Amino acid sequence: MRTWLFCAGLMMALVATPLAAQADETTAESTAEEVQATPLPAPIVLTPELIEAHHAYQLAQLRWQKFRFHELPLQRQSLDQQVRDSEAAIRVLKRRLRDYRPFLQVGRYSPARTAAENDQLALQTLEQELSLLRTERINLMRFSRQNSQLYQLDVLRTAARVLQLSAEAKRQ
Repeated sequence: MRTWLFCAGLMMALVATPLAAQADETTAESTAEEVQATPLPAPIVLTPELIEAHHAYQLAQLRWQKFRFHELPLQRQSLDQQVRDSEAAIRVLKRRLRDYRPFLQVGRYSPARTAAENDQLALQTLEQELSLLRTERINLMRFSRQNSQLYQLDVLRTAARVLQLSAEAKRQ
């Protein structure tokens, strides 16, 4: 019975394939729900190819869910943490540079001046890294939707393959 429900849903997914490029994440979820809820009228002969296609479909769904609920949030959290760490380090270096100001008037070759110059170079490096991290965060958000659509298309492609194999099994 489950196989029939699955095949009926795959037929619906095949009909929805032209719209997949414009579909968002909820469309793929509703297609998967339709796959599970629609009964099929005639029995299908299970072939090794059909079983393999069904497994490929399930793996595609799992990859998409892993990306959505595991990989993408981890990447976001990692970038956010790196940005927070860089901002904190920049605040510390700026405070140190303010604290060095009274001692910089002593002489050209004082240890305080050397330490201040080292902190100034470290500050510039951290500001550049922070800028790159923010750009990377923006790019992650920009391309996460496209990556999600690629995973959805993979799910629909494997669903179409299962549908094709089930139609061939019906003809036999």
